[in-house]
Amino acid sequence: MKFGHLKLRGLLCAICLLWGTTILLAQPEDTLSFTIEQAIEYASVHAYQKISSEYDVASAKKKIWETIASGLPQVDFSAQYNHSIDVPVSLLPAEIVPEDMRPPGIGAGDKIPVSFGTAYDGSYSLSVSQMIFNGSYFVGLQATQVFLDLTRHQAAKTEIEIRDAVAKACFLVLSADENLKAFEENLNVNKTLLRETQALYENGFRKSMDVSQLKLMVRESEKQILEIKRNKDVALAVLRFSMGLDEEQPVKLTEDFTSLSRKATNGEVKKSGWSPEEHIDYKLASTNVESEKLQLNNIRVQYLPKINAFYTYQKTGYGDDWNIFGDEWYKSQFVGLSVSVPVFSSGMRNAQALQQKLAWKKSKNIRTQTMQQIKTQGLTALTDYNSAIDQYEIASESRMLALDIYEKTKTRFSNGMTGSFELTQQQGQYIQAQINHVRAALAVLNSRNAYLKATGKL
Repeated sequence: MKFGHLKLRGLLCAICLLWGTTILLAQPEDTLSFTIEQAIEYASVHAYQKISSEYDVASAKKKIWETIASGLPQVDFSAQYNHSIDVPVSLLPAEIVPEDMRPPGIGAGDKIPVSFGTAYDGSYSLSVSQMIFNGSYFVGLQATQVFLDLTRHQAAKTEIEIRDAVAKACFLVLSADENLKAFEENLNVNKTLLRETQALYENGFRKSMDVSQLKLMVRESEKQILEIKRNKDVALAVLRFSMGLDEEQPVKLTEDFTSLSRKATNGEVKKSGWSPEEHIDYKLASTNVESEKLQLNNIRVQYLPKINAFYTYQKTGYGDDWNIFGDEWYKSQFVGLSVSVPVFSSGMRNAQALQQKLAWKKSKNIRTQTMQQIKTQGLTALTDYNSAIDQYEIASESRMLALDIYEKTKTRFSNGMTGSFELTQQQGQYIQAQINHVRAALAVLNSRNAYLKATGKL
């Protein structure tokens, strides 16, 4: 009996331990808090696109050594072991074999089958080659550095896109928070008015329509809050993905949307100048011009000879038994130069050079186009930014006016001086003004970000 009691206690302890462990494992991860700048810096290290671009840069660096190594000595070793199941046979004229050594029945004009090989043979060789001259090699050395620069510029552009995406996602989350705060406050006001109106109705001072109208306003407020929460969840999912975070990781932004948007309206970023030549798109276009020029040079050097030196050391062994390693092996060595000189290609190389020259000229034209495009985009982004600031000022004033009207209407409704229909109208006007205000603030933040991106300051 005592033994059974101990077994029961042990079982209960195991169940409690397992249950406690399950609860511990089920605890949510700690919430990560970021300012917008901290979120951007985190994404600049951990975003999926950033990690991929770093792999590209590392690969481009290895490409440089690959090109350099192709012009250095190349050493190869090879070995072979053969067993001839049937030794190859050659036919010799009977005249070269003395008559007493000929097989029976073989006379002048006949052929004698002779085997010169052995059943087993093996060999090994060591070869060394060295490029003496190859025009493509020297062009390739320059091209690998240009390729590395191009990869680095692409990585920088990727980082700009990451910063832009993270900032936009943060703005969406904060704007949802701002709307959520306003609409939750509005919901509380509606619930308070509903309770007060319900009490007045029960005492005969209000109509049933007023109660129904306020119930409808409460339901509408609840619906708006649900929609905002869903939008916030989507914005947080986009933010987590842009930052390279796990989809279940809780994230919180610590900045205030209102102060952030007000700061964006001061136009401080417009005061500093900018240089189109420093824009990442122009750097990419310029690097592409260099790349096309080097490809043209590579085609031109195909007219030059290619010279290589080589040396080979080889040993060969033979035998009629499988173990040929104890027999004598015979060595051979040779050293030499190989020269390849292009003579005539029926105009093919010239056509290739002309095509590449046109591609080079096209890349220069694209570079000029990119410069003009950058200037135009900068001007357009500045205009959009100024327009967004103006719209924000108007929306802010409209919101304050709508709020003032709504507050006064609430007071009049509480004093029985107006009905629920007018209250509903003024509340709807205020809600729309609030939505417009947040939308205008979001437009200011996004247009400021677009201006920084267009001028290469992001």
